[in-house]
Amino acid sequence: MKRTWKLGACMLVVSFIGRATAAGADDATLALVQRAYDRTLRAPGVRSIELSVHRAGRLVSRRAFDVAYRRDAGGAQSLMRFTAPSYLRGDALLVVETPSGVSDVWLYQADERRPRRVGSTQRADAFYGTDLSFEELEHQRFAEWRLARQADDPGCGCAVVEAVPQRDSQYGRIRLWIDRSRDAVARIDFYRGAEMAPMKRLTVAFEEVTEAQGFLWIRRMRIEQIGRDAWTDVETSRMEIDPALSPELFSAAVLERESDDLYELAARHVALDAAP
Repeated sequence: MKRTWKLGACMLVVSFIGRATAAGADDATLALVQRAYDRTLRAPGVRSIELSVHRAGRLVSRRAFDVAYRRDAGGAQSLMRFTAPSYLRGDALLVVETPSGVSDVWLYQADERRPRRVGSTQRADAFYGTDLSFEELEHQRFAEWRLARQADDPGCGCAVVEAVPQRDSQYGRIRLWIDRSRDAVARIDFYRGAEMAPMKRLTVAFEEVTEAQGFLWIRRMRIEQIGRDAWTDVETSRMEIDPALSPELFSAAVLERESDDLYELAARHVALDAAP
C-alpha cells in the first residue's frame, strides 16, 4: 500500500461520475472535465470518511465509514463499510459498474445478515439520513450525459459545464464549476427536471490543498439542499492512494465480512495478487 495521508481529504462522491466520453461534447470540454474529476474525486485506494448531518443549524447525527475505490478499462468499483455509530458498524455497500455503464448497487445490513440489491426506484432515496442519495454513489459515465460548455464564471475563475443525463435519473441536469488554476471540481449544482433553480449543491473547500501522485486532497466538502436549512459536511481523516487494489476485493463475499478492517483487507489482496 502507498503512504497514508491523514489530511481530511474530501473524496466521498467517490466515483460520482466516471469516464468523460460523452458523444457530442468537444474534446477540450471532455479533457477539462476528465482531469478535474480525476484529480479531485477519483483517486484509487482506501479512505476513511465522516459525514456530519445538520438540520436547522444543528448537528443531528454522524456517520463514519471506510471506502475502497478502484477503476480500470472495464469500469469502476467501490466498497464502503460503516465504522460508526455502533449500530451501523458492519453495514456495507458495494457498487460495481457493468460493461453497459449501469451501476449495480448492493447493500448489506448486519442485522439482516444478507445483501440486497438497491433497485432503480430507490436511487433517489437519502443515503442513511444524509443529504446524499444512492444515485450520487453510483459510477455514472459521461457517455450517458450530454455535455455543453457554458460561460465561464469570472467571480471564481471557474469554467462551467452543463451535463444532461440520457438515462433515468432524479436530476434533469447538473452544472459543474471547474477551478482552472487547480484543475479541480469546485462546485456541482443538481437540478430537478426543468427547474431553473438547483435543488442541491456540492461545494468543495480548497483550504490547505495538498497534491500527491497527481491527485488533490482537500479537507472538506459540503452537500446542501437549496432552500432548506439542511446540509451534510464530508471530511476524510485518512487516505491511502493505491492504484493496485485487487478487483477481488469488490465482491459479495467481502461485502459480508463485517469484522475485517478494510485497509488490512485491501493490503492482503494486493499481497496475494503480487505473489508468484
